[in-house]
Amino acid sequence: MIRRRTSLGVGGFLGDRAAVAMTVLKPRALTRWVPWFFGLALMAAVVVFATHQSDETAFAELLLRVQPAWLLAAVLLQMGTYAAEARIWQRILCRANHSRPLRSYVSLALAKLFMDQAIPSVGLSGTLLVVRALDRREVPRGTSMAAVVIDLVSYYAAYTMALAIALVIVWALGDLTPLMVLPACIFAPLAAAVPAALLWVSRGRTLPGWLERLPLIRPALRALAGATPAIAHDARLIMRCTGLQFAILALDAATLWVLLWALGLEVNPAPVFASFMLSTLARTLGVVPGGLGVFEAVSVGTLKLIGVPVAAGLSATLLFRFFTFWLPMVPGLIFARREAKA
Repeated sequence: MIRRRTSLGVGGFLGDRAAVAMTVLKPRALTRWVPWFFGLALMAAVVVFATHQSDETAFAELLLRVQPAWLLAAVLLQMGTYAAEARIWQRILCRANHSRPLRSYVSLALAKLFMDQAIPSVGLSGTLLVVRALDRREVPRGTSMAAVVIDLVSYYAAYTMALAIALVIVWALGDLTPLMVLPACIFAPLAAAVPAALLWVSRGRTLPGWLERLPLIRPALRALAGATPAIAHDARLIMRCTGLQFAILALDAATLWVLLWALGLEVNPAPVFASFMLSTLARTLGVVPGGLGVFEAVSVGTLKLIGVPVAAGLSATLLFRFFTFWLPMVPGLIFARREAKA
């Protein structure tokens, strides 16, 4: 970092936790592959099961029918997600008079994506990395903490809206089941509590004593309490960032829809959006990196509910994971290492 502080003051906790999180990338930590092995084994099991549920030749036929133009469209949609993520940080920092070109934040978006996927933490690991990266850009700590507050608040707000829309779509289709409602009910209180707590603490107020006594909670709250109020509570800025967060989810869902078209299936985009959101919910609540295996299983299952054959659902899901998970890994790792350097 350009500016170092020895105390655990404002932002110090998050910066230190980012350094700890990045140790997962060091060679000595590469032996900790158990979650990855479990996720890959689960994904392989899903592939084997789906293959046995359909004609094995169907996969080869689908691959032969893939239309390159639709694959290019999927790439462009994913580039749009990186641009939207970069725009979020650009908007927040422009509000604090730290103007930089959009392209300067694209590498930060890829690094954050890598951390969020490599280290399951409900989006927090990528946020910790961003704090460290903003330190390198000489952004004041108050602004960095305000950026964290707005990013998390807008993310959970957009996610909650998208999930609600997905459940309404499934209900309208008549396919809503307790297995779909239960995870949403588990996630909903968290999605509502996190933004409320962040905004509450950033106003300098305290949470219940029992909560502050939990490990790591107290120093984190002390750090977020230093967020610049004029930025962290800017309602218009939060709404704009929420719109961008929703756009990222919509672009990801559109990527899955485009890949189904690439396989020759004409599917209504609304049910595909619902399938994507339910699969993403399962990935978010999972403990394996990137929801490996869990996302694939739920995606194939929910796509089947809307009439997509198992073979096509699995093919589209694996293509989707290639474009959104595996392909960004290498540049994401490179940028994450660079952004995490002191």
